[in-house]
Amino acid sequence: MGVIYAAHDPVIDRKVAIKLIRADLLSGDDQADYVARFQREARTAGRCAHSNIVAIYDFAVHEGNPYLAMEYVEASNLGQVLAKSGPLPQAQAVAIAGQVLDALACAHGLGIVHRDVKPANILLLANGIVKMTDFGIARFDNSNMTQACSVIGTPSYMSPEQCRGETVDGRSDLFSTGVVLYEMLSGARPFPGRNFVEIAHRLLSEPPADLRGRVADVSPALVQVIERALAKQPADRFASAGDMAVAVAAALQQAASDSEPRQDDRTVVRPRVPAPPAPSFAEATLSKIERHLAQHVGPIAHHLVQDAVRHAGTLDELYATLEQRIDRPEERTRFRKAIRDSQVEGPAARAAAVGADEMLRAERALVRHVGPIAGILVKRASNAARSADEFWQLLAAHIDTVAAREVFLRSRE
Repeated sequence: MGVIYAAHDPVIDRKVAIKLIRADLLSGDDQADYVARFQREARTAGRCAHSNIVAIYDFAVHEGNPYLAMEYVEASNLGQVLAKSGPLPQAQAVAIAGQVLDALACAHGLGIVHRDVKPANILLLANGIVKMTDFGIARFDNSNMTQACSVIGTPSYMSPEQCRGETVDGRSDLFSTGVVLYEMLSGARPFPGRNFVEIAHRLLSEPPADLRGRVADVSPALVQVIERALAKQPADRFASAGDMAVAVAAALQQAASDSEPRQDDRTVVRPRVPAPPAPSFAEATLSKIERHLAQHVGPIAHHLVQDAVRHAGTLDELYATLEQRIDRPEERTRFRKAIRDSQVEGPAARAAAVGADEMLRAERALVRHVGPIAGILVKRASNAARSADEFWQLLAAHIDTVAAREVFLRSRE
């Protein structure tokens, strides 16, 4: 529905993406609908301040042409990667799915259903970070902008209820995520078809093609997770994106544990999937940020900062979250400039301790032990560590057994 240009924001001095509605859509009776959908994308993604969601900076109209100013992401989408490289290893597929589910958990928590989860809307950065995009057909729980009876989405990734044109909730996105995970592992879709009618028939009345028949070494636990996500009835799926993310991570961890040789037949207790630790920011830094923010939002600044800290893994994410709490664009600009000029605990000061290559190597090693939250843990450790040694020790602390920690630390060599 649009054309995207690389652009430069001279005020913030950063590269951005400008998305314009296609000119041929700006005529005729449907013009208002397309513009409304475009505005909805701005509102929806703008509310979802999350590291795995492409940020929307602004929506405006220039010479009659509506446009979005968006975060510029140098990446290929998952569809392009699968077309070029074929199926992905289990660990990589799970890591991607975990980040998609993190993004969906954020959106669902705000009452937003994406409704078009598919490989083309999942961007993969070189460092393994996932960015979800295109909330153009997302729907607020309390919005009438999309009709409950309209069939909108991409057929191969629709849930059965979405295919029937029924009202959907977050569990529809979980079905679509299950389809994407199936495709990442096998290189094929669970409900193939030559046209919408064939696909819809399989979606509504047939079980998915047996994944074990396509991927010989797929984890049985992971198959069970996917089968539950692809249940025909929403009530039979996971209750939330968070629940599905935990199940996917646990399945991968169980597969890794099952593949290790056992020295005896003693009972083995599976280690729990660790929850991401709360990020650590210096009190002086938070106080300075709070003072800058208070100039724009008043006394509520303290509450906003404390709330944002619980979800931000880096200072940049913290800034991005807080910017969304400032209503007027010119005041957001002043806030950004004040933060930049004050050199608040400059991220570069810590980034020098751990290079990008080392972070990527650490994440690949850690994902085997803790699952898809490895990316979050690596990002937070790089933000907190003052040296490379401290960085690896912080990561090792999230691994339950001494032997596994030693294996992880040897991967640094």
